[in-house]
Formats: sequence, C-alpha cells, structure tokens
Amino acid sequence: MPWDEPGSTAVVVMAPETAAVIGSFYRQHSAAGRDGMTPHVTLVVPFVPAAGIHEDIENRLRALFRRIEGFDYDLRRFEYFESGVLWLAPEPPRPFVDLVSAIVEEFPEYPPYDGMHEEVIPHVTVADSSDQGLLEQIRSAVEPRLPIRCRAEEAMLVVRGSDLRWRPRSPFRFGSLE
Repeated sequence: MPWDEPGSTAVVVMAPETAAVIGSFYRQHSAAGRDGMTPHVTLVVPFVPAAGIHEDIENRLRALFRRIEGFDYDLRRFEYFESGVLWLAPEPPRPFVDLVSAIVEEFPEYPPYDGMHEEVIPHVTVADSSDQGLLEQIRSAVEPRLPIRCRAEEAMLVVRGSDLRWRPRSPFRFGSLE
C-alpha cells in the first residue's frame, strides 16, 4: 500500500524539539506537514496497513523497541535530496540506521520506502519544493538557530486517516517495560 493512501502507516521518531525552529516551515512547505505530521525521522514507511495492525503487530514492535536505549542527537547541518527536499541530518545517524535495520529484521516484508533506496539516510525534512530559492530562504532563516539538540525516547506508529491526515496511533518507549 502506498503511503499516500488512507490506512497507510509509518513508524517514526518524532522530533518535538524542532517545532519552534522548523515547525512553521514544515507545516507550510512539506506534503506530510500539510497532512498533519510533525517533524520526525522516518524509520519505515509504508508499514503494515492500518487494517492489519493488531495486538500481535504492536506487541512485536513493543518488544523490539524495549531492546533499544534512548539516545541524544543533534541537528546541525542541512542537506538536499535531488527531488527538492531540504532536510536536517541527525548526528550521529547510526542509532537511526540501527533502528531501521531492527524493524526490517523483524518485519522484512516492509522495507523502508518500499525498498526504493539502497541506503538508509536518516533525516528530518524541513521543506520540499521545486523552488530552490524558497528552499535557500528557509535554510537561511533556520541555519542561525542550529544546532537543535534532540532526544529519541520512543518510536511512534502513525496512521493516515480517511481524510489523508497523519495521526499518532501507538507510542513505543525505548527500553521501557510499559
């Protein structure tokens, strides 16, 4: 199931520390932001369709994330994807790559981005646009406010509703016995 349809899901790490710095740009200038998402690092999208999410799936995710310890990361530099995405690179990236690997090991039928990319590149999207000038303006406005110090303490299963808006469904605390 493509991730732009009702009932699609994703597993992400929210980045609430970024809201004051990039939140308004993200909401205005990214497709996911316009669809109700908040800044985050995507781990896996698309994931199990919402209709297939049941207790066993959530228990498997819970068990997987219990083995992960929370970690700190910084967002201190911008990058671009050729598709017109301006993003911030989490440093260090390795904990996110390891999270993606753990999810794919547990759910091999759901590779990140449907397997479209060979390399996992953790990122926090700031904006997506074909207007390079706009992206440069956003970068210039945000850069003086970097770095943004963040802490990853949980993963979140998010679901795209029938109105095509993303909503949190289930949080999974890292290292937690919930």
